[in-house]
Amino acid sequence: MKTLTALTAVAALVAGISIASAASMDKNSTMGSTSASVTGTGKFCIKGAAGALNCQYASLSACQKVAKGSESCQARPNSTTGSKY
Repeated sequence: MKTLTALTAVAALVAGISIASAASMDKNSTMGSTSASVTGTGKFCIKGAAGALNCQYASLSACQKVAKGSESCQARPNSTTGSKY
């Protein structure tokens, strides 16, 4: 019984620390903002491992041909790639 009580206490402590850590991370994050640096004037960007965006591609397919490893392609932030209507 003492072992069960001790394990329950440890689990509650770990859960409390996890919740406090998550709450702290929420306060430090900025929703909807991009902290990555953006270079280039193209409509599509390669997102590197560090989060930097290299936007020099006119099409998604051109971007995907150049992307390597963990890099991914995405539309340039705050730009439209189609009709507004």
